[in-house]
Amino acid sequence: MVAVPESRLLLLAEVMVRVGVNLQPGQPLLITEPYELQGVHPEAAPLVEAIRATTPNEVTVIESDPRRLRAFLEFNDPHGFERLVIAHVQRLEQHLSRGGAFLFLMGSQPRLMSGLPAERLNKFARIKWRHLGPLIQRLIRGASQWTLAPAPSSDWAEAAYGDLPAAERLPGLWREVFACMRVDAEDPVTAWRTHLATLARRRDAFKAARHQRIIYTGPGTDLRLDLPRFHAWCTAQLTTKAGVPYVVNLPTEEIFTAPHQHSATGTVRVARPIAHGGSVIDGIELEFLRGRVVAAHATTGQDLLEQLLGTDAGARRIGEVAIVPGANHLTRAGRVFHHTLLDENACSHIALGEAYRFCSRALLPRTLNTSVIHIDLPLDATVELI
Repeated sequence: MVAVPESRLLLLAEVMVRVGVNLQPGQPLLITEPYELQGVHPEAAPLVEAIRATTPNEVTVIESDPRRLRAFLEFNDPHGFERLVIAHVQRLEQHLSRGGAFLFLMGSQPRLMSGLPAERLNKFARIKWRHLGPLIQRLIRGASQWTLAPAPSSDWAEAAYGDLPAAERLPGLWREVFACMRVDAEDPVTAWRTHLATLARRRDAFKAARHQRIIYTGPGTDLRLDLPRFHAWCTAQLTTKAGVPYVVNLPTEEIFTAPHQHSATGTVRVARPIAHGGSVIDGIELEFLRGRVVAAHATTGQDLLEQLLGTDAGARRIGEVAIVPGANHLTRAGRVFHHTLLDENACSHIALGEAYRFCSRALLPRTLNTSVIHIDLPLDATVELI
């Protein structure tokens, strides 16, 4: 394990706790990763300790065992996997019932499930979402603060920095995470508040313009979507029902909304590999007609892509359109990170699947897409609003 300077870990932890979660006095914090690992990767332990040192509040951690997780899928044991997921979600629900906040430390395990059949990966994903989905929907609706933030690991570093000598990969990833999380700033918390205010001003300008259409144009991409009359542009800074502001994912560079679910027409070439469920889909090209994917191709992971698109009726439709205005550190790095939080904030993107309810001001938002999946697809494209 690479030795990371404690001073920088503490600054990173402060950003996550004060800017991301905005942990309130006496509010308990639960740290986990419910999407792929059913707990925090063991290599995140130094970061977890830094988070503990940042707050006097009660901190609970759920740890993951990646090898055990793979064994459930490798030996096709859905019942054992379901028991693990149920136990995990029950702990999250109990924590939420106490008014607790959540920090999801997201690594990237693009090879964890390599070699396993796509149909099995999708079957296990459906099991997970059957139990996790309702809880995530409660959080989306403002039940409490929750923040997703990156947590480097050796597997992730190997995927993102494979061009470097082995000894330099994890240190290189840590440097990138510190940079994109603004830990290098003189006062990281103040830097984040300034940045979030800038994003909010741009969001408000989009709202005032009342655009009706968004167009993505680039290599292999010519996509047009309608924006519903009551669409709402958003940033990742949200507010709970109790009025507590928080940032749902760090880093964040995007401004996003939900298009009309039946409007997407044209083609898309996804600019980066998609790490999903411990596997990789690369070279994705999609064709849309009347809002729906009518043709799909991937150079790697074609079977998994087809399984994802067949998840439910909404999986073939777009639930989010996002703009990353101008260049940022992630853009300038010029690197594929194999991590949704970093790759989606390096460039403008769309997302297949679920639309966020708060992206509409309509009382009955019939234009919004619904699905159990939400898959961000980064694009090498310019964006035009009309």
